[in-house]
Amino acid sequence: MWKSLLMAAKQKTSPGPVLISAGRRVDAADATVFRFPASEVAAVRRKIQRLFAKEKPRAVVCSAACGADLLVLDVALARHTERYVLLPSEQEEFRKTSVADRPGDWEKLYDRVLETSKVEVLKLAEGQEGYLQTNRKLLDRGQELARKYSVPAAALVVWNKQTRGPDDVTGHFLEQAKLRNIPVIEISTLSAAK
Repeated sequence: MWKSLLMAAKQKTSPGPVLISAGRRVDAADATVFRFPASEVAAVRRKIQRLFAKEKPRAVVCSAACGADLLVLDVALARHTERYVLLPSEQEEFRKTSVADRPGDWEKLYDRVLETSKVEVLKLAEGQEGYLQTNRKLLDRGQELARKYSVPAAALVVWNKQTRGPDDVTGHFLEQAKLRNIPVIEISTLSAAK
């Protein structure tokens, strides 16, 4: 009996996976197609919190764009989970192009997350190619950390579960994770889906 109780206790305290995360930014104020409406932010945060409570990740690796990235990092911060942030460009440039250009108070969260996380500026190609390269670097780093900590890696994709075409950075991240045989967890940014 004691043996089974000890095994159960060990299972409860064993570290969870390294979560490698990517997802949708909050929709622009003038968006006509809704992928992550600002009205869904609180609901998506709760879904991420439930996932973290269940999985108890050892660490999180992601970028820091407004929307999915910053919500994942904020939940990780609240749970005292290690956070690794990879940015394709300098912090202030990334702030202008991927944080401050959407509705909401994302800049304060961006500052708080960067102050408390391990941040690496990758200085990659500009625009779309830089974001695609960042996806690969995120997956590389997550797999390295999973090996280091002897835990599995898992890809967390926070999105509307629908690609917008060949230029979809989140869709690319999902494809790259699947090509590496990394298990994928999806959280919907729309209330109609789980």
